[in-house]
Amino acid sequence: MRRFVPFSGATLAAYVALAVAVFSSAWQHPAGRWVGQDFDPILFIWHLRWVPFAFAHGHDPLISDYLNYPDGFNLMWNTSILLPAFLLSPVTLLLGVVVAYNVLATLALALSAWCAYFALRRYVRPGPAAVGGLLYGFSPFMFAQAQNQPHMTLAVFPPLALLLLDETLVRQRRSPLLVGALIGIAAGFQLVTGEEILAATVLVAAIGIALLALLHRNLIRARTPYALRALGAAFVVALVIGAVPLGVQLFGPQHVAASSGPVQSRGTFILDAAELVVPTRREELTFGAANDVGAKFKGQSEIDGYIGLPLLVLAGFAVVAWRRRPVVQFAAGLAAAVTLLSFGPRLTVAGRTLPLPLPWVIPQRLPFLENILPARLTLFLFLLLALLVAVFVDRSRLPPLAVAATVALALVPLIPDLPFASSASTTPRFFEAGARAVPDGSVALVAPLAGIEGGTTAPMLWQAKADLRFRMPEGYVIHRSGGFTAPQSRLLLFDRIARLGNGERVPPLTGRQRHDIRCTLQRFDVGTVVVGPMRTGRTRTIAFLRQVLGHAPATVGGVAYWPSVLRLSRCT
Repeated sequence: MRRFVPFSGATLAAYVALAVAVFSSAWQHPAGRWVGQDFDPILFIWHLRWVPFAFAHGHDPLISDYLNYPDGFNLMWNTSILLPAFLLSPVTLLLGVVVAYNVLATLALALSAWCAYFALRRYVRPGPAAVGGLLYGFSPFMFAQAQNQPHMTLAVFPPLALLLLDETLVRQRRSPLLVGALIGIAAGFQLVTGEEILAATVLVAAIGIALLALLHRNLIRARTPYALRALGAAFVVALVIGAVPLGVQLFGPQHVAASSGPVQSRGTFILDAAELVVPTRREELTFGAANDVGAKFKGQSEIDGYIGLPLLVLAGFAVVAWRRRPVVQFAAGLAAAVTLLSFGPRLTVAGRTLPLPLPWVIPQRLPFLENILPARLTLFLFLLLALLVAVFVDRSRLPPLAVAATVALALVPLIPDLPFASSASTTPRFFEAGARAVPDGSVALVAPLAGIEGGTTAPMLWQAKADLRFRMPEGYVIHRSGGFTAPQSRLLLFDRIARLGNGERVPPLTGRQRHDIRCTLQRFDVGTVVVGPMRTGRTRTIAFLRQVLGHAPATVGGVAYWPSVLRLSRCT
């Protein structure tokens, strides 16, 4: 134990240092750049600011009308990272929301790797476990998701579930109530961190339990009483922690009806079978022909399943060499099942979908499970591969240098394309200074529109940087309809601004249309209109709003600004 604690601390420090190094393009200017791309991350940046703001001002953190005003939106139906946002509140308030996002993105990889290390310690020595943790926490899956989705890279729950379920189903040495309580606490915390990982873990765990029972049928009777007590305790504790969040999600304001279907279209974000062995633009070691094949993969934002032939060969060797070890049998069987599910409802090879139905056709029709993206199940594949690699390092009779060289040969192809992408936090001075000209808590219409219609999320960043001083009738959120398209996008005001922001030409307004738009402004309680930087159409957008409001805007801090709009836009 005295040697274990220092080694574990050193392992965590090494993982953190590696994550900082990979994300160095953001850490060179941590308040001015964030890790990853420039669309989805702003959603998480907004949530990092919302949670401390909600607690400080007495708002319900699970419901907000600061976006999509006046209807608001249900944060439990959105990737709101409530627990991480709460824990990072001191960083957000002291150093700023962009720094907090970079801390989240960096620690997500390091902590995921560290938890995998702890889980693998149950089966191998510390050194091999550290190698396995490295593979899990810094896998192609993690680097692909780090571009946009920190709720997926903060993947500490799957290895913790592996560790705790091993105790529940196999070892059974500690109190079942204690073990069950720990499972329930972990599941409850995961609920308010990222529901997709929770749902996916439950699915994979159910398959794992069935596989374990199949492999060890003679032990079912002896192990069942303990397991039932532990899992019963886990359910009760998880329900206590998650009762309020789940109640809000299922029955609260702006909840999504079960009949709405999945948020994302089925069959898009799947694992292409060729992706397992074909490197893409996301890897450092790729080439033209491979990139041509990779360009055919569906769901380009979810290309995260590259394993590479060397790692596949190494894992296959471990399975054959130590096939009599129960943990190897289990890892190999579950890895095969997870891979099959990751393919989605139909097998796709190099972009070509074959008429071959696969097991995913079943869970894609079940509540909650239908919103899991099959491609993201490769997270569990990398955890199981990490276990097999750790077994190889731990059990191999090769000289240490030969083992190190073999593992390096398997892992080097997984190095991501460097330098890792980062995005500039470009915010007009008007918002950086707190948007003091906007009445506190009032509604401001900001162009370009934040969301799918406007093709940007930048106004949400500006709102967060202004400490949420104002509400917006727009936002990149999941609406009650179950999609990202806002109901108000059909209204002429929002339709015109979106089209102008996309570079389209629109016909002049008629007198009746101008009247209707003023009524829309009044109906949404818009007190201020602001036009910030836009990729295209800014001049035409300002001209359009000038025609609606009847006078030219003021130019303040890099924005065009109309105050007192409620007085100007009376619908009479």
